[in-house]
Order: sequence, then C-alpha cells, then structure tokens
Amino acid sequence: MKSPLERIDNKISQLEREKKILERSLKMSVRKERTRRLIQIGALSEKYFDLYHLDLKEIEEVYFQFADFVKSNRLEKHKK
Repeated sequence: MKSPLERIDNKISQLEREKKILERSLKMSVRKERTRRLIQIGALSEKYFDLYHLDLKEIEEVYFQFADFVKSNRLEKHKK
C-alpha cells in the first residue's frame, strides 16, 4: 500500500509531465502561427512588389530602400 506522501509525489510527477506537454504544445502552436504569418507576408511582398525574379539579397535591398518611407508614412491605425 502506498503512503499518502507517495501518492502525492506521484500526482506531482504526473502533473509536471502534463505541464511539460502543454507547454510544448503551446510553443509549437505559437511557432506554427509565426511561420504561417511569415509565409503570408513573403507571398504578399512578392505579389505587390513583383519580387518573383529576385534573390534574397536583392529583396533585402528593395526592403532597405523603402523601409524608412514605409515606417514614416504608416496610417495611424497601423502604428503601435
């Protein structure tokens, strides 16, 4: 027969395992959402800036060229 202390220790261990599983699941969910958002942003960038034919370095140059303009001319509803 298990003592009350052993049962409590087992319950603590079980809850810690469940906590780790839930934390891992949450991290994966956040990571998937971020990945999806980045893919969507990339697709929109290619579409609206016609970047299909450029490599990554050239795309970065285009972004750098317009970054200050975009940051300073955002609509109020898009500002933090």
